Amino acid sequence: MQNEFQLPKYPPVLFVRVTEYIRRKLIKFYRKLTHPNAAMVEFIQNLWLLGAISVATELGIADILKDGPKTIGELANLTGTLEDPLYRLMRMLASHGIFKGSKNRSFSLTPIAKSMQEGELKYFIQHSLNEMQFSMIYTAKTGRNSLELFIKNEVFDHLGQSEELNDLFNNAMTNTSKMQIAAIMPCFDFNKYKYIIDVGGGHGFFLSTILAKYNAIKGTVFDLPHVVNKSRQLFKDMGVSDRADFAAGSFFETIPGGGDLYLLKNIIHNWSDGEAVKILQNIRKAMPQNGRLLIIEAVIENDNRNSFGKMIDVYMMVGISGRERTKDEYQKLLENAGFKIENIKRTVSPLGIIVAAPLREKVADL
Repeated sequence: MQNEFQLPKYPPVLFVRVTEYIRRKLIKFYRKLTHPNAAMVEFIQNLWLLGAISVATELGIADILKDGPKTIGELANLTGTLEDPLYRLMRMLASHGIFKGSKNRSFSLTPIAKSMQEGELKYFIQHSLNEMQFSMIYTAKTGRNSLELFIKNEVFDHLGQSEELNDLFNNAMTNTSKMQIAAIMPCFDFNKYKYIIDVGGGHGFFLSTILAKYNAIKGTVFDLPHVVNKSRQLFKDMGVSDRADFAAGSFFETIPGGGDLYLLKNIIHNWSDGEAVKILQNIRKAMPQNGRLLIIEAVIENDNRNSFGKMIDVYMMVGISGRERTKDEYQKLLENAGFKIENIKRTVSPLGIIVAAPLREKVADL
């Protein structure tokens, strides 16, 4: 019997050394041009890339694709998973050159993906990442988030039961706001508005920053009671306490009126489509016809390019059953709630600014 085993063929040593030298120099140059906070976020997001590699290897997807491309429906059927979570995992992997995605939601092999096959590195990957993949596998097979394996109630209810966890989460959100605001502020003229309501605004850092720059604007931060009670001191520290206040409540029930600009920063991606529409409908009820809504989120492109949005989408899916969305998906949500997309502004950060206007006069079925 002929021995089919073949050693891999590598380029000459000198070629490898030269290309590695160039690669290191380019990475070093890139890091010099990248803010340290942004670089650290990239490092952290690699956790989800490793987890997705582990899941795809465990499911044997590279072996399934040996004979040619398959649609996400075929892959889900052959692996015993659900289409939506599997597609989002595969989309993220394709954005890193691991598999190739097409517009008809089919996937094919790339040279890197072949390393995940039987006879290549399949078992080494499984051995190296065996602690990484269990929660993603759970999500891919059930469509449910992995936190339910560890906590008994909904994640934000769980946070509300612990002052320590609640403070950690909201301080983390303030950390990210400090990074994001510098990218957001130059891209939108807040000065055209008189009263801003920041829905789900946490401790109020984003709103406070806007008010500190524009002295004629007033605003309200709206969030759960155990969150907004920390905003009073922040307003004082930022020198805006005479123009800022807070309101407590649930955006699934009612939202304060009186604003001509409503903000939703990193909120909609926490929720399912049905829950997101409910939040948007409540804003539409509170908003005047000449008001505007800003949704500040990562907007996913339909291509194979690497993006923060595709990476964080998997994090949201596995962690809390949330999701990042494409422009078309946001358009559908907004139309169902009585809005239309007026503009999408890009920023230097991974976040986009979706400017939405009321689609029609307020009606009873909203």
